[in-house]
Amino acid sequence: MTLSIFFVAAMSPLEMFVVSGIIIAISLYLYRRQISWQLSQLLMHMLSNDTETQPTLVSKWLSSVFSHLERYVLQLTNERNGYIETLNAINDAVIRTDAAGKISAVNKACLALFSCQQENLLHNDYDLCQRAIEVPEDHVDFHEVLKKLSVKQRTNLYKSVFHVDMNNRILAIERQVTPVYSGDELIGTVVVLRDVTTAEKLRKRLRFQANHDNVTKLFNRYKFEQRLTDAWHDAQENSEQHALLQMDMDRFKLINDNAGHAAGDQLLRDVANILKLNVRSSDICARIGGDEFAILLYQVTPDIVQSVMNKLNLALKQLPFSASGQVFEVGASIGGTLINAKSPHITELKRQADAACFIAKNKGINNNQLFSQNDDQLMSLQQEPRWAARIHQALESDEFALFYQSIQALDNIDNPKQHIEILLRLQSGGKLLSPNVFLPAVERFRLTDKVDYWVVSKTFAWFEQQPELWQKQVIAINLSGDSITNEHFITKVLECQRSYNFPSSAICFEITETAAIADMNLARQMVDRLQMVGFNIALDDFGKGFSTFSYLKSLPAQYIKIDGSYVEEILTSESDHSIVKAIATMAKTMDMKTIAEFVQCDETMNLLSDLGVDFVQGYGIALPKPLADYHKTEPIH
Repeated sequence: MTLSIFFVAAMSPLEMFVVSGIIIAISLYLYRRQISWQLSQLLMHMLSNDTETQPTLVSKWLSSVFSHLERYVLQLTNERNGYIETLNAINDAVIRTDAAGKISAVNKACLALFSCQQENLLHNDYDLCQRAIEVPEDHVDFHEVLKKLSVKQRTNLYKSVFHVDMNNRILAIERQVTPVYSGDELIGTVVVLRDVTTAEKLRKRLRFQANHDNVTKLFNRYKFEQRLTDAWHDAQENSEQHALLQMDMDRFKLINDNAGHAAGDQLLRDVANILKLNVRSSDICARIGGDEFAILLYQVTPDIVQSVMNKLNLALKQLPFSASGQVFEVGASIGGTLINAKSPHITELKRQADAACFIAKNKGINNNQLFSQNDDQLMSLQQEPRWAARIHQALESDEFALFYQSIQALDNIDNPKQHIEILLRLQSGGKLLSPNVFLPAVERFRLTDKVDYWVVSKTFAWFEQQPELWQKQVIAINLSGDSITNEHFITKVLECQRSYNFPSSAICFEITETAAIADMNLARQMVDRLQMVGFNIALDDFGKGFSTFSYLKSLPAQYIKIDGSYVEEILTSESDHSIVKAIATMAKTMDMKTIAEFVQCDETMNLLSDLGVDFVQGYGIALPKPLADYHKTEPIH
């Protein structure tokens, strides 16, 4: 207090006025920095120009204080300018608002985004400024954001995205609002606006790729199964009825292999367009595999489902598709099943559609089938996936059993060797199951090469232990069409044979003629590889399906097995009699042996002998027996 009185007593009136002004200037400093600084400068100028008053202790002290203040204010000014330069160097638009949403500061990037001057933004409502540039449907009210940020539970960040029409170019802008608090009170926000157009496009592309097939742009399996699950729940909860269609392209592999993958992809795109044109926009189409498609039809009746499948088959039949100078016939097998409150779970539902599709495929090219609980064949096929697992188990645990059936020579002088055919059984629950039970599942799930190789390897191993039979025996082993056109399978068979000593000529591979001609060139190549090491070849079920005598020349073989359908009624059918006679005659001219299947009686056997057939086989000749019981003294009828 004494010091204060001393200073006041020592001051001249002008000094007292200046000191009072400086105190006021300092007090104003935090409020209006520029005004207080100018006021301080003015007052000190007045003091320094007072020529009537000699410098006193007070004036010297004031000069020292002012010098320190000047340096401090200059430092703060430089820092402030540095902050402004840094803010303007940021490419993102940065905006400072007060707690009411009024704009108090912006950077240059913000002015560029809003295409205006600083005075047009300062002290204006931010929400109105954003509304002026954004696409209306994207608007998120800024005042609602402020309400959320002002609650006691503090939020560190609030993000949203809106779109701006900038010179007819739509930009995606991410808005990031960071609150500024003083204690528990919201005193303002910092808003950062960032152009995320490129990132948004990338996210959209990644989302599209995650849910869509790259070739056809239809939904992929993952997305389709999500929609299928939703449809199933809708049917269960709301008693709606929908439908699931599964469509497999016919002969797609043939087109893809002959015309190239580019042509195959174009065909897939054409098929996708046909699907979209022939179903409603509300229905779902997807590509779920290489040549497999799926369709989800909403709110339909069985008649509508059948109509859609028929329409799709017709559209595919009329699709003109050509590539590499070739014209290809296009078709598809379509299986459908209804989805309603009585439907089983989705896994069983897909099996129903798959079973119906399989039946459609067996009808011939470009057909369809709607699943029905009253169809025994469809119900049996529905259980086949369980058989697939069972077959894998049987292969791993050696639960298959080899049987044989004797083939009798009608002229023992010309054909002195004993012939048998290897048959397969499955051991299950103390019973032996015939191939009719499990082979459909083997073929459907493409396990034929695995089963065939099991039979080949086990037969080779057994025959290796019977050296006394090597020069007296011919063993026939069945190979499916898939196996005979599988290069890897043929290579494995040849490698297996090299590990044994028995003569290859003692083995005859029977291939189904109809399967072999599905890819004649490849089948011919594989047959040549087998014959080069001495194996014999037989064409099984000859005459079945679309066979012609020209196949005898295209696919050279040592044996022809005449299909049993021509043998069963040969005693009463003149046409069957003529066909068998023609086959036998043609085979002899080409130095091939003939084997007639399904022979049931001696009368049939004698007639076949008269027609020139070389061998007979059937239940009238010999019943199948376990291979383990075979011995070299097996009688010949």
